[in-house]
Amino acid sequence: MTEKADTRPRAARGPYRNSAETRARLIDAALVLFGTNGFEATSTRDIARKTGVGLPAITYHFGSKEGLYRACAEHVVERYRAQMQAGVEAIQADMPRDREAARAALRHVVAMLATMLLDTADDDGWMTFMMREMNGAGLAHDLMYRDLWEPGLALVAALVAAVQARAAPVDEDKLEALLLLSSFSAFSTARQVSLDFGGWPRVDSALVAAIVARLEARIDAL
Repeated sequence: MTEKADTRPRAARGPYRNSAETRARLIDAALVLFGTNGFEATSTRDIARKTGVGLPAITYHFGSKEGLYRACAEHVVERYRAQMQAGVEAIQADMPRDREAARAALRHVVAMLATMLLDTADDDGWMTFMMREMNGAGLAHDLMYRDLWEPGLALVAALVAAVQARAAPVDEDKLEALLLLSSFSAFSTARQVSLDFGGWPRVDSALVAAIVARLEARIDAL
């Protein structure tokens, strides 16, 4: 008598059993290793070893090491969007031209970035990866500039211009936008230097509130 084939669905095995969890673990590990060592000096074997999954999991989820690197950049962009997209789109939909309304919008952007800073204060993987890409040393710099940094800087520059009663940003406004936003990098990409200098033990809600207060005073002085 011939046995009937078992057509019941089977549970996934190996590194693919918990697909979303495995993918997230690979990205978390890759952010740290890529950010610390760079793309060339990081092997897929290093990433697999750090996560405890087999090498085929990287191919399964990302296609290649390059695909995983790009996924790391997209993860950082999406993390920003999850925190800020709604607020940014609301400002863009009704772009303020009145000087005080523009100041209020700038304060709102600063508050959103402060929330993001507090949320990622202990995420070394995110910060080291960002630092490498900001310096143009990574493969995903262009992607992150196009989807993250340039839109944010353009919005802040436009608001600064509105505060100065200008219809479009000039170089002075672009410089002010860069200086405003780079204030946060002192406590993200240069976090330990800033903490050592200020004698602060960590980035916490009190420190973030003090940062916001100083930036709001700067906005008020524009």
